[in-house]
Amino acid sequence: MLNIAIIIGSTRPGRHGKAVADWAYDIAKRREDARFEIVDIADYNLPLLDEPMGAASGQYTKPHTIAWSEKIKSFDGYVFLAPVFRNG
Repeated sequence: MLNIAIIIGSTRPGRHGKAVADWAYDIAKRREDARFEIVDIADYNLPLLDEPMGAASGQYTKPHTIAWSEKIKSFDGYVFLAPVFRNG
């Protein structure tokens, strides 16, 4: 069975990604051919560009990056929820 991550892609205060992820999950879990899990990027406290090597190398040195990498490797596919920011 496929394992699919629904990834909340915003870490901003006041974000609405959790509500959208819950909505997507409620629809997705009706399927019987895959398992779905909500993964919140904010839970991993990933600073921008704090690894000495690029992500493509897979050579991570920080515990938060290693934890994120292990989590992401456990899935076969991904649904990314990307925020849209508006003025006003």
